[in-house]
Parts: sequence; structure tokens; C-alpha cells
Amino acid sequence: MDYHLIHQDSIGIVLDKARQYRSLREPDLAISICIDVFAVDSDNQDALVVYILALTDQYSHGGIKVKDKKIIQAIAKLDSEFYRHYYTGIFLERKARAWLKNPMSQSFACEGLIEAIGQYKMAEKMAPSHCSDPILRYNSCLRTIKKEHLQPRVEFDELY
Repeated sequence: MDYHLIHQDSIGIVLDKARQYRSLREPDLAISICIDVFAVDSDNQDALVVYILALTDQYSHGGIKVKDKKIIQAIAKLDSEFYRHYYTGIFLERKARAWLKNPMSQSFACEGLIEAIGQYKMAEKMAPSHCSDPILRYNSCLRTIKKEHLQPRVEFDELY
């Protein structure tokens, strides 16, 4: 059996459905819809954003193997440098927050949040006027580091 193609004129409505599935914590369905959009509009920027967010939503679903490479490739297709930095920050932050759930991974979570902060700082510099999103994400990461008392990983050589 072959996949059916959606009509190009339905992309807006279809993406609204994908956003709704994300809000219902059904990232797989949102991802599937985005793939259908890519079949008729391979560089659709709105679909890329929903796709990236749905892929990173999977970090909060235990037991799902998240494909970092797919996320990185999708981010690279974003036309805007601001969005590439911002969504790289989202990717790093969500991955780090997943590590927070495992006490043995606290240092990895710290490093991931620090990397996310770096991306948000770059995004903030190029954000459209009145766009506070990178600032809000930056502050949230910093608060998490402080609240959880996270420390970067110490290399074995540094212990001696």
C-alpha cells in the first residue's frame, strides 16, 4: 500500500491538527502529519517547527528512543539563523531535562542546560523586537540549574 498525499491547500489546517496532537501529548501523530506535509512541501518552515517540537516532546515520554540526528537535520533546514539557535536551545534543554530524571545523569543535565543557555544567548541577540522567548528559556534553564544545584561533570584527571 502507498501513502496518500494531502492537498497543498490543506497544509494550514493539517498543521493545526499536528499542534493539537502535540498538546494532547501525542507527538507520534504530530510527527506523522509533518511527514505528510513534507511530502508535498519539503521545506515548509511551519511544519519544520512543529516537527522539531514533536520530536523533542518525546524526551518527556519515558522509554521512547529519540533520534537526535533527525532533530539536528530538521533544525539545519530552518531558514532563519535566529530559529536555528532558538530551536537548538529547545532541543538541548529538553534533552537535559530528560537527564534530570536520572540521578546518575545530573552532570549531563547541567552541561546540556549550559549549552542551551549559550544557544538562547545567541538567539536573543538576533531576536525580532519584542520577542522575549529566548530570554524566558534562558532564565528557566538558569533557574533549573540553581534549584537542582547542578554542577558540571568533573573529569577524572581533575580529581588529582
